[in-house]
Amino acid sequence: MMRFSKIAAPIALIASSALLLSGCATTGGGDIVATDTIRTTIDIPAGFDPTLAMSLPDFTLARQSYDSLVRKDEGGGVTGGIATKWDVTPTSGVFTIRDDATCSDGTKITPTIVKDSFDYFMRPDSGSLQPYFTFGPQLPTFAADDAAGTFTVTLEMPHPDMLIALSVASTGIICPAGIADPEALAKGTAKGAESGPYVLSASEDGVSYTYTLRSDYTAWPKYAKDVAGVPAQTLKFVVSPDSSATSNLVLGGDLDVAKIQAESMARFDGQAGYNIAVNRFSDFYVVFNERENSIFHDAALRKAVAQTIDRAAFANVTSLDTAELSTQMVQQATPCASSDESNLIPLDAAAAATALKGVKIRMVGAQIVGPNGAGNEYVAETLRAAGADVALDNTDVGTWVSAVFGQPDAWDMTIFADLNFVGSMASPLGNFSGPSIADGGGNIGSVTNEASLAASGAAEAASDAKERCALLNTAANELVKNADTVPLINDAFIYVQRPGFSVTMLGGSLDDPIFRITQ
Repeated sequence: MMRFSKIAAPIALIASSALLLSGCATTGGGDIVATDTIRTTIDIPAGFDPTLAMSLPDFTLARQSYDSLVRKDEGGGVTGGIATKWDVTPTSGVFTIRDDATCSDGTKITPTIVKDSFDYFMRPDSGSLQPYFTFGPQLPTFAADDAAGTFTVTLEMPHPDMLIALSVASTGIICPAGIADPEALAKGTAKGAESGPYVLSASEDGVSYTYTLRSDYTAWPKYAKDVAGVPAQTLKFVVSPDSSATSNLVLGGDLDVAKIQAESMARFDGQAGYNIAVNRFSDFYVVFNERENSIFHDAALRKAVAQTIDRAAFANVTSLDTAELSTQMVQQATPCASSDESNLIPLDAAAAATALKGVKIRMVGAQIVGPNGAGNEYVAETLRAAGADVALDNTDVGTWVSAVFGQPDAWDMTIFADLNFVGSMASPLGNFSGPSIADGGGNIGSVTNEASLAASGAAEAASDAKERCALLNTAANELVKNADTVPLINDAFIYVQRPGFSVTMLGGSLDDPIFRITQ
């Protein structure tokens, strides 16, 4: 798995060190100035309740305020978060809770508080998909032993990815003040809800979100390798939707760390001290609405769509070829993944034109699919060239989430931007199996693929790693062959960092950015 470039230096990981050591950063004119603030970019979040996280901004902000049991580390492993040690099998986990963790209102975090947070996480009426991704299609049992300092998870069915799933920001521990007021939690205004290092101190919806470091926070993770610099006293996330403007703001000294598009990378050539880090992470693939009232209940029409989309052309449009072409729904470095292209439906413009002529397609797409949603536009135009009548709603992430997950009869196809935080073959399979979203499951398009479902279920129960990999490949390939999905690319997430600032993502996951002041 490709990761962000690292800057090797000892890390200062306690709040008092951050107070003593201010960062120094260059202004746009090259002068050195002291600062304790990091200014970075973000898309508009849907809310601040970590259990309801849907898009990357939700996860990024949840990470600032809510500590998870474990955290991702180098080499695909984990290190301690709220937990100091753990004993985990595919059907159970016993976690020893650290004795120095507190909520932002001073409340000591006990195993009971951890259990209460997970009970809230699993509440049946939340509408969240995060429990499915964390524990699979089952209801776990939780137990707390405050005397022993342990929290226990028990599963009825094996779920081999449980430990790494418990590192995802959506599983962050919510303190009693947040659980007592879910409405305030969702707005980011529940005082004392936070278990993590930062509290939301100011926000202007759709403009900026400011986080302040807790003076009493000491529960920083201990990673296998040192991370350079000190935590910022203030983290300011600024909504900057225009990639060209973002680059200008970084070069002008108004932003310190920022996500940019591939087309802007050249602007930093020859700029001393600037660091560009490319991380391939988000998986783009087509999801069809296969409900009976949708045109894509017909497999022949889904196949025709697959015959029109050139993955290489899509990669060029969306990322100037910085992305990796996909053969399944994961990046090729994912354990068990295959680069075999034989399961892909070959391009066939003539056959597609015969099938798609005059077909009306309602396509919804998020503007994160390439600059200003260029990938959505490319696919829509390709389908139109094949004779289809395509109505494209190329919209912001929040509106896209609302449509795809909340309006099952309002769309026919979408390019799905999958945030596979777990980094496993099994993770995307949940988007195509089991109950539909309307029925409380994670099946986005109400797909029915019995061969894939059987292989996926068998993989969860497999005790042999080689057998599990083979079954996961079968499950993914059956979806591709049946045109239940069209794999496209594993996209490039590009961060530019000004001199004096860094962002590190250990384990390669975008939901866990470690922002530091390095000078």
